[in-house]
Amino acid sequence: MSLINKFKDFVGYQPSNDVSNKTSMLDRKVTTKTIVTLGTMRAGKTTFLSGLGATAQYKASESAKMDNKFRFIPKEGTGNLLDDIAELRCGHFPPATPIINNSTVKPAFAFEWEDPTFFGQHFTVIRQADMPVIDYAGEQLVQLMPKVKSARTIDQMMALKASGEGTDQLTVTVNQASALLPVINAERAEGLPIFKPEPYEKIKGMSKHPDVNLQRMLGPIIEYKHDNRKYCPPLERIGVVVTACDLLFPITQAISERTGRPFDPLKPEISNESLDSFMKAFFPGTHSLISSLGLNVQYFPCYFELDGYWDQDKTDPRIRRGNIFDSPDWEHNVNRPKYTEYWFNRIIEWLKEFATRV
Repeated sequence: MSLINKFKDFVGYQPSNDVSNKTSMLDRKVTTKTIVTLGTMRAGKTTFLSGLGATAQYKASESAKMDNKFRFIPKEGTGNLLDDIAELRCGHFPPATPIINNSTVKPAFAFEWEDPTFFGQHFTVIRQADMPVIDYAGEQLVQLMPKVKSARTIDQMMALKASGEGTDQLTVTVNQASALLPVINAERAEGLPIFKPEPYEKIKGMSKHPDVNLQRMLGPIIEYKHDNRKYCPPLERIGVVVTACDLLFPITQAISERTGRPFDPLKPEISNESLDSFMKAFFPGTHSLISSLGLNVQYFPCYFELDGYWDQDKTDPRIRRGNIFDSPDWEHNVNRPKYTEYWFNRIIEWLKEFATRV
C-alpha cells in the first residue's frame, strides 16, 4: 500500500458523498472488538437486549441526516430478537429464554459509528463493535465453562464439540471477547425485602445464592482468558447492567440513611458509585472478582415503566408506551416504550468508546 493510501486509510478518507458510491456497513473491512452479554436465569437479559436493540434503531434513524452517523444491524442467528423488540413496542415483555441443552443461541448486534474529522467532510473515523450474546439460560454456563477451561488438547475440544453442548461456539466467543457485560436482576439482592431467589432447582448443581452463581459463571471465563492470553485478546473492560432497578427506588432513602452517603442509581453524577456500593453489599464475591481485574467497570441501571396488567390474574405486566395523543412529536413517540432510554444511549456511547478505531 502506498503512503498516500495508508494516509487515506488512517484518516478514514471517503472519496465521495454520493450515496450510490458509498459502501454499506456490511461491506466495510473494519476490525471489530467483541463484547459478550451474559447473565443468570431470569436476570432480564432478553428484555435488556430488546431495549438496547430498540434504542439503537431509534438512534440510527435519527442520525441518518446528521454528520455523525450511527448504524445498527441486528443479527438474529437462531434467536428471535426482532420479535422481542416488537413485543416491547406493543407493551409486552418478551418471553423468557427456555433452558437449552444442545446448542448455543447466539443473537448479536453490529454497531458502527462514523464521525467527521477536522480534515473535512470527505474524511471520517469509523468504529465498529460486535456484540454476541451467550444466551445459555444462564446457569448452564456454570456447568459448561469449566469443561471448556479444562480442555487442553484438540482431542478434548473435539470430544466436547461432539457432545452437542455448543462448546465450540462458546469457546470461539470467549476467545474473541475483549469485554464482558453481565446482566444482574436487582431482585437477586439477597438480604433486601425485594429479594426473589433464582429458580436454581431447575438446573442440577446450581446454588440457591445468586452471588455464587455469578461467580461460577464469570470466574471460569476470566481464568480461561488468563490461561490463554497468548492466543486471545485480553479483557479490557466490564460493564454491569442492573435490571428491574426501579424496585430499588422505595428503599433508596433507607440505604442512604444507613450508609451515610447519597444513593441514587438514576442520577448520572453518582449512579456508578451507587450501583458499585450496591454490588459490593449484595454481590460481594462477584464484586471482588470483577474489581480484582483492575479494569474500567461501568454500571448501567435499567427498568421499564409499567401500566397495569394485561390479564386479570396479574401475572402479565403491561409496559407503559407512548401514543399519538401524548405529544405533538408523534413521529418519535408512538409505540415507544417508557424506559431508561437515557441509560441505553449511555451503553451505546460506552460501546463506541470501546470499539476499535480504524
